Amino acid sequence: MKKLLLLLFALLSCKAVADDIAPSGPTGLVFPDNWQSMASWDNTQPTATLPARFNWNDFMRLQPIRNQGSCGSCWAFSVTAVTESLHRILYPMLFPIVDLAEQTLVSTCERGGDCGGGFFDAFDYIKGSGLPKEADDPYRARNSSCQSGLTPFAKITGWSYVGDENRGPTIEQIKQAVYDHGPVSIDINGSLSNTASVIKSCGSTMTNHMVNVEGWVDDPDYADYGGGYWIIRNSWGKDWGDHGYFKIVYKSRGGSKCNGAGSTAAYAIMNNVQNIREYLGL
Repeated sequence: MKKLLLLLFALLSCKAVADDIAPSGPTGLVFPDNWQSMASWDNTQPTATLPARFNWNDFMRLQPIRNQGSCGSCWAFSVTAVTESLHRILYPMLFPIVDLAEQTLVSTCERGGDCGGGFFDAFDYIKGSGLPKEADDPYRARNSSCQSGLTPFAKITGWSYVGDENRGPTIEQIKQAVYDHGPVSIDINGSLSNTASVIKSCGSTMTNHMVNVEGWVDDPDYADYGGGYWIIRNSWGKDWGDHGYFKIVYKSRGGSKCNGAGSTAAYAIMNNVQNIREYLGL
């Protein structure tokens, strides 16, 4: 009987550990082999003093939070969110707010990803072919064949990784990219607390999820955590976190990026607007 109880305790302990390290929701980031060598990099170093607080939602309401469901399509939602955000920022008077079709990427149209995962290079498809409206290719949260005859509604004209292939982007470089180019796609470890508070309990830096940085807050109260936190859009629905968003400190107490947030980052441009903030006169 004692051995049985010990075995049961061990099994429960293993399950607790497994639950603790498992992603909090569906993820889907998959790194291709040798992706750095084929990438375009922007290693621009910040040259001006950045504001202590910045959030694109302070200037205009961006598109609603989306939900990837049980499909490993975070990558499609992240790059689509960048495209939707740029369209919203450049065309603020357009109503309703554009809703683009993530399913077009998840289907075989993109050829680089599906519900089993994908990567930042899905931006290539949006640059080359564009995305139709959600109504023309509704999200089905599953793999499917590419629909023919879809009319693209929005395209990007370029995109780039932040930093260089030998080193991930710095916190300041990510801020500068958000400040100049709009919301940025980043990677993160998907083990995240479902909370409206700032996440300070940092986990593994092995990234498996893609989200979007829309702003940041520098705060001396977080001096032990890199000096502030990110404001991040997730793709797990509006009932998760802070109405679909979450806040996470820049760094762990040990100095590594919290949950690996921003180990890789990429921005896009639309209509060849190189600096969207200056273009808008902000």
